[in-house]
Amino acid sequence: MSVFNEHSALVIADMIHDFVDPDGKLYVPGIDEIVPYIQELIDEAHGLGVPVIFVNDAHEPGDAEFQQWGEHAVKGTRGSQVVDQLAPSDDDFVLEKKRYSVFYRTGIEELLARLGVDHLVITGTVTNICVLVSVIEALVRGFAVTVPRNGVKALIEEDGDFALDQVERVFGGKVV
Repeated sequence: MSVFNEHSALVIADMIHDFVDPDGKLYVPGIDEIVPYIQELIDEAHGLGVPVIFVNDAHEPGDAEFQQWGEHAVKGTRGSQVVDQLAPSDDDFVLEKKRYSVFYRTGIEELLARLGVDHLVITGTVTNICVLVSVIEALVRGFAVTVPRNGVKALIEEDGDFALDQVERVFGGKVV
């Protein structure tokens, strides 16, 4: 059964070299486990005509977030680019973000309105950070949200489980 409907978009958060490559500056252990599943979702979305939107960290040098996490995903570097295994097609959308949420100053909300989207399937990393903040913001903005458990990864499994519980039990999103 598909996670998509006729008004869906697939949103992929931060599947970039600095988080997915073992040599990346903030490598997420075990992230390689979700790459094939996200590729399956991308293929399904393309086949159904569902928009695919990548939203990637792309920080300016000296970004304040580096105080918390160290320098990572600097705009224009390989670290801020989508990993080769999930390379966006010419028809996909690629947006840059400076903070945790895919909504914060990215233009995604306007894009979704233009595309007639009211349901988001949100995948990527990190489950309890960028994914969770993005899901909450999407729900607050009135979007229906589905998070495929096999399409997200946390630094610590228990943190990811807690985040997905909050998505479903507290905020009203759907976890599949």
